[in-house]
Amino acid sequence: MIQYRFVKLLIPVFGLFLLVTMSSGCSEKADNESSAMFRADSQRSGDFLTQGPKQKPETLWRYHADEGAASSPVTSGNLVFSGRFDGLMLALNNKTGQEQWQFATQGGIFSTPAVAEEQVIFGSDDKHIYALNKFSGSFLWAFETQDRVFASPLIAKGTVFIGSLDHHFYAIDRHSGELKWRIKTNGQVDSSAAIKDDRLYFGSDDGALYAVTTDGEVLWTLDTGAAIDASPVISEEDNMLYVGNDAGVLFAVDLESGKPIWTFETGSRLFASPALKNQQIIFAATDGRVFSLNKESGEPFWQFDAQAVVFSSPAIAGEQVYFGSMDGYLYALDINNGEQTWRFDSGWAIFASPFVDNGILYISSDDGDLLGLVDPS
Repeated sequence: MIQYRFVKLLIPVFGLFLLVTMSSGCSEKADNESSAMFRADSQRSGDFLTQGPKQKPETLWRYHADEGAASSPVTSGNLVFSGRFDGLMLALNNKTGQEQWQFATQGGIFSTPAVAEEQVIFGSDDKHIYALNKFSGSFLWAFETQDRVFASPLIAKGTVFIGSLDHHFYAIDRHSGELKWRIKTNGQVDSSAAIKDDRLYFGSDDGALYAVTTDGEVLWTLDTGAAIDASPVISEEDNMLYVGNDAGVLFAVDLESGKPIWTFETGSRLFASPALKNQQIIFAATDGRVFSLNKESGEPFWQFDAQAVVFSSPAIAGEQVYFGSMDGYLYALDINNGEQTWRFDSGWAIFASPFVDNGILYISSDDGDLLGLVDPS
């Protein structure tokens, strides 16, 4: 029977206390860091440009932590990184699941880490943004905000761009951890930014979508009428952006003007971030429905109903769409028609989003398990 553990949205902060525990060393540096972040790339497309399990998968390895995760796993080189509810950032071997190191913060980690060169960077409920050495887990720097940090960092131009629940959006020097600039919104910022050229795009709980230059100048805002938790996804070829809000409306927005081109109403909160591939914009509502729309017109291609609450953002790998649900199942859908290809019972609720790399699908569940899943041999 499926078991639930409620996601902890409030974790007490007891002050800054750092602990790094080493269990073994890491060997080699990754050649390609381009997808080592939330939603696969800096446009937040959710398209991993690789293949994942096409059949109901088998478990390559299973790592059990004391607490579950809302933070999505991320891989870089031979490592997979995962933040946990108890404030630990873990690094595991991506082929065996063996723990390489762990680093303790003083608040739960909902922020999905991002990797740049030898740094892994993430936010914590203890109000800090951290940079660690990805190979050893050693502390590099921490930047303190005035509230918890749920958003996931975007790393570009030597800068970490990230929002905080203190209503601010920050630009922090990646190497020194020093503040470059910040802008204030009228709500908590847990939406993770996307970038095109020198422009950043993110949402706020004040209901606005923001377009900001990498120097901190606000270009435009769009009032969507309800809080934005989801991260926007950018379609570079047609200069468009797509984002959902808590009122259940998906917006297609012109990047230059900030004007909506079309909207699609679902009637259910859009917490999860959309994914984009070719002509399809794919997203999940919290009532369990997954939609595929024509990105140019907003007309539906297909719809799937998981019949369970969904917070997990869909991940695309080849012809498969993966997402988790709070009934404990990980789903795979055919991207062409939305039909279920398979589902995998994790046994516990899945809040986090899947990550796919070189045929391995990584997912965290709410009981503390982090799994590496592959096609059956």
